[in-house]
Amino acid sequence: MDHRHINNLWVNELLLALSDLGVDIGFLTKGVKGIQGRRLLVGEQLDLVEARTLWHRAVSTSDREHLGVEVGRRLSPRSSGLLFPLLLHSPSVRTGMELLVRYQSLISENGRFRFVEATENNVVALEYLPAQSSVAVHLQHVLSVITATLKNISLISAGGTKARLLHLPAGAEDVEGVARILKCPAVSVGERYIVELDNTAIDAVITGRDEHLYQLLLGYADGLSRAQRVGQGFLDHVKSHMDGNDLVRLDIDTLAKAVGFKKRTLQRHLDEQGTSFRKLKEGLLKEKVLELLVVQQLPTEQIVEVLGYADVSTLHRAFKAWFGVTPGQFKSQIGS
Repeated sequence: MDHRHINNLWVNELLLALSDLGVDIGFLTKGVKGIQGRRLLVGEQLDLVEARTLWHRAVSTSDREHLGVEVGRRLSPRSSGLLFPLLLHSPSVRTGMELLVRYQSLISENGRFRFVEATENNVVALEYLPAQSSVAVHLQHVLSVITATLKNISLISAGGTKARLLHLPAGAEDVEGVARILKCPAVSVGERYIVELDNTAIDAVITGRDEHLYQLLLGYADGLSRAQRVGQGFLDHVKSHMDGNDLVRLDIDTLAKAVGFKKRTLQRHLDEQGTSFRKLKEGLLKEKVLELLVVQQLPTEQIVEVLGYADVSTLHRAFKAWFGVTPGQFKSQIGS
């Protein structure tokens, strides 16, 4: 199991939960090449833009007011891959939380947890920080992550560690309903996602844990995390040579020469990271197009000029191949 497979598990458990809640998976995944038969194929993963687009589509088509919380409650611990058994065999709940903070990126690149200062002495506070992207994260997406995390913490603590207070950004809808379902007070103020948990028993030994298994899992997680960092460093280096205004016309021969590899060597290294020149180029173009379309609100005619597409119809064809819809339809789906 590598970090791509863990992401794959999370996506498939998410699709299963959404399907159980009556969401049309075919509509959600329109344009996502790695999904067949309502499942993400082994070895494939969603990029951040695709994952967030999926959530915007889900919310726009579902009549469930608390879709994120309902999904989070339905997600199996299996969706966390290696991480859940590692938490389950940790020395204590506190250590489990520390491991969650350290290894969250093995599950998803949507965001990460960090410890922050709590409002009271008898609580520990975790903040969820969504990653930067041209597609904003939906509140329901974050609520699914927080709910699943609270569920896992409850499982490893045998129900002993409970949420005391949930902070959601100002403007969050039906905070009282979220609080009622999670059985935890919630407030809507500021811009942050913070959950405060009771810390009175978080240093107690987790019942039934196995130290030998814990050490094995910890070593495995460390190895995956190191491989992920090394791989991401390599991909960032390659992408730094792609991130120019002539990206539309860039070919692999030109890129290989720029990074100092033979074409075949570059292809092999990219394949080892579960990607390819085409996927990298497509991902960068998607980010650039969405930055101009959604964030800067530029018309497609101007985007064509900025990025160097031949004409508007060429951009529209590429966009529809990525997302299964036109730029205008995409903006409507994500509420832009």
